[in-house]
Amino acid sequence: MRSWQHAQRELRESLGNGTYETWIKPLRVASIADGRVFLDAPSKFFRDWVERRHLTALRAALCDETDTSPEIVLQVSKGAQGELFAPEEPPETPAKESKPTVAARLAQLVPRYTFENFVVGPSNQLAHAAARAIANNPGAVYNPVFIYGTTGVGKTHLVNAIGHAVLEKNASAKIVYLSSEAFVNELISCLRHQRMEEFKKRFRKVDVLIVDDVQFLAGRERTQEEFFHTFNTLHEARRQIVLTSDKFPKDIPDLEERLRNRFEWGLTVDIQAPDTETRLAIIQQKAEAEGYSISPDVAAYIAEEMVSNVRELEGALTRLGAHASLSHSVVTLDFAKDVLRPLLSHRIKEPSIEDVQRTVCEHFGLTIAELKSKRRTQNLVVPRQIAMFLSRKLVSASFPVIGEQFGGRDHSTVIHAQTTINQRQAADPNLRATIERLERSVTTRKPS
Repeated sequence: MRSWQHAQRELRESLGNGTYETWIKPLRVASIADGRVFLDAPSKFFRDWVERRHLTALRAALCDETDTSPEIVLQVSKGAQGELFAPEEPPETPAKESKPTVAARLAQLVPRYTFENFVVGPSNQLAHAAARAIANNPGAVYNPVFIYGTTGVGKTHLVNAIGHAVLEKNASAKIVYLSSEAFVNELISCLRHQRMEEFKKRFRKVDVLIVDDVQFLAGRERTQEEFFHTFNTLHEARRQIVLTSDKFPKDIPDLEERLRNRFEWGLTVDIQAPDTETRLAIIQQKAEAEGYSISPDVAAYIAEEMVSNVRELEGALTRLGAHASLSHSVVTLDFAKDVLRPLLSHRIKEPSIEDVQRTVCEHFGLTIAELKSKRRTQNLVVPRQIAMFLSRKLVSASFPVIGEQFGGRDHSTVIHAQTTINQRQAADPNLRATIERLERSVTTRKPS
């Protein structure tokens, strides 16, 4: 039998980094005896999912040179979870709040949004790594950090996690977290009551300023001016600035150019909708946080149907739990389909990268293999760049994920394709018409 370390390396290679990080890395060897390997899983759901999907791969990875496979016993490390929405345990007597807890409350950070319960996947890996880096050394590595992405993909969770992590290291750090709307309201109030010195003291004397949804500053002349001066003061003092938006800085309309430039001074990173494996891990994490278990087939159904964002997943779990509790029903797959049908009935399923590739190949008379090949002839380069461009526009996938689906290309190749097609279609009406026609074909195509 091979060592667990050897098996882990082989599993990472065979299953891929995303699957390995989500489902294999959390496993722990409890004991090895009589040719049996006992592995601890963090939850009942986790154990069941690994047994159904990855047990064969585990056996193969642990198999020795004589092709002898050990028996693998998966067990829950701290006892099985209760039934779905089981009665809560009586609350413990609350302990005295620690300094970081008090500071987090004063900073208005959301208590549950920490790094510990943030599920990392290909769609948010770079943003998570950047957030960790600035939490360890605020104001020194990436300043500002600008995180953008559509609604409900985890931007707010991640920036709150930065605040909590900073306070864990330094409980006396001054942190302010607020939405851009709250910033506007605070400014208006201080202007009306002639308290601008108080306003400046609050926002220009902090160690970390976290502002959510900065796109709402656009079009507000006085607010942008005040934010501009606040930004400059903090940046010059090497204080950390963390911003989120639903758009890339250049795509925010009515935003002053001087602010747009400053938003791009540091690191600009996006978060995409989570892939299937990450959605499964999020479902597990959310269910555990609420103190109930959910079967793998129901979790898989939710993950496959709720593709847009994390809030969709949370809404589905909440609805499912409420119906189960009120009707005293067992949550089977049929029950889940029936309960969640209203959430799905009016939703158009998102196309896949394969849908885009097939549509582009049909238009240009190519094969999928040619589109993914390493060849760089003119008849392949342009269709490939168009397909990458449309994948980025129409599919909730990150640059690295798209690159992987185009023959294992680097994410920089996808970024280059997007930039190139943007520039070419702006100058070429025929190309723009072709792309619009392909986009309509993809969005009306039956998803694969």
